[in-house]
Amino acid sequence: MTLHLLSLPHEVLHAILVNINPQDLARLCCCRALNDFIKSDCLLHKELCLNYFDAPPNHSDVGEVSWDARLKRFVNFQKILESKDVRLKTAQMHNVTQCVQDLLTTAAVGSEPSQNIAFLTHLFESQQNIDIFLTSSFLFDWARAEAWGNMTTTRVRRNTRSTLTNLDSTQSSVEPSDLEAADSAILVPQELKRTPLAHLSVDDSEAPTQVYRYQLNIPIEDASAYMPRDRSINRQLSAKLHCLYGASIDRIRKDSVTSTRYSLRSDTALIHPYARSLVYDLRQHTYNTLWGPFLDDGSSDVDWEKMEAIMLILDHNVKFSTGEHHEFHGMIDVQTKPFLGATPNSFASHPQSLPMQPRLPLEAQDPYAVTGTWRRVVCFLDYAELYDFNFNEDEPEDDQPRRPIDTQEAIRLITMKIHITKIEPPGEDDGQALPVVHFHGSSHSLRPHWDPNAKSKMKGTVRLTPQGEVRWTTFSVYHGEERWRSEGIQVGGVRSARGVLGYWFDKDHDEQGPAGPTGFWKHHDGIEEKQPTGRDHPPMSQFTYSLY
Repeated sequence: MTLHLLSLPHEVLHAILVNINPQDLARLCCCRALNDFIKSDCLLHKELCLNYFDAPPNHSDVGEVSWDARLKRFVNFQKILESKDVRLKTAQMHNVTQCVQDLLTTAAVGSEPSQNIAFLTHLFESQQNIDIFLTSSFLFDWARAEAWGNMTTTRVRRNTRSTLTNLDSTQSSVEPSDLEAADSAILVPQELKRTPLAHLSVDDSEAPTQVYRYQLNIPIEDASAYMPRDRSINRQLSAKLHCLYGASIDRIRKDSVTSTRYSLRSDTALIHPYARSLVYDLRQHTYNTLWGPFLDDGSSDVDWEKMEAIMLILDHNVKFSTGEHHEFHGMIDVQTKPFLGATPNSFASHPQSLPMQPRLPLEAQDPYAVTGTWRRVVCFLDYAELYDFNFNEDEPEDDQPRRPIDTQEAIRLITMKIHITKIEPPGEDDGQALPVVHFHGSSHSLRPHWDPNAKSKMKGTVRLTPQGEVRWTTFSVYHGEERWRSEGIQVGGVRSARGVLGYWFDKDHDEQGPAGPTGFWKHHDGIEEKQPTGRDHPPMSQFTYSLY
């Protein structure tokens, strides 16, 4: 068969190979001649990539993208997620996260359906992949441990870079023997256990079947790609994947198949009381955290476990509270389908039916698409309950969480109308790829429409963190004085439809609160002129004090 294939003209051979499944390409490298042909045919790798995945930016020239490396990376990613080896998957959390991020960053946006999103959605239909990659954060570990009587073995540290729990170490350790027994289709040669992946290269002296092996092409400094990573890092990566996945996972139960893995079903404990405990624990806002969803090491690195808890609380509260309030179904919509809106430039403005203010000339220079009308959700506990929860109970040790709480928060549904006022170069502590954008505007409450605390002037900035995340800082201004501040991160990157998740708090950083979760997402690019209604000034008896 090999001789017959090799006797064909190269154009015909190319036409045959371009129609195979990319996972089968390595199997065809059964001799050196066929291997050399596949390896040298850059157009073959490009066409296979474009058959199964969205075209990345700047792909017009074959030489601008390493198509063979890209194809190898995605094929190995698929093999990992289709494998049944739990420990192999756990060890590959970092590489899987990197590949998901790459697929989302290069996903097609607009009217055309995205092959990347469809590819990811299919792989994450597996319950095992959901268990391992989306629900391995501290939040889920804590809920499982308490639900099954193991809370004494579970501890949380504010320093999320350290080990957070003392669970069975076999869940995250990977022994060489385990790797050798992994799915043979993934091809884990001996040298992978001692050589950094970035230093791997093709050795022509190897057997033909090993020359064209499909392996992840992700550089990792001073560590093998298949060595175990710190559990706290894996928890952060799992929380990030869950934020990108988006669709809420509400309940937990013990898996009936094994004693160490868990499935998420609708027949057991709710997760949001645990998320609520983390969000309203004021210790999470202080101690060098910048009062936002950041790690407590003084950097602006995103704490994805905090982001995950905020996402779960907002999703629960919006579904519980909006009812027929259709203006806020946009947030629910992007949470119903996996990875929807978690891609850069995925926001598309809705058609306009109301008058708009003239477009500002600065808009053409704005990389974040700030100007427009935004919908916002603000949640808060009654201050007496917030204070009791943090200060009137027995103080837990610094490395332990507070108890989960079922108290239902108040929720405010708000419209923000903002426009940019200034663009300046990034500062020393900012990401250097994009400028800093300043904006002004106003906000008013949609539900309840009479809340005076939700009607204010707005101002703020958008910038990149040093790690490239989009950071939003907003201030609510009353009678010329700043009162409330928020810090948030835009999930999915620049101009993503998923929106911003973060915390609001007192602008003076009051360590005794109030504080709570908030999220906002763009509704459309125009600034609607407010239409007068007879409900703007209700009787004074209807006013109640609210914290926002």
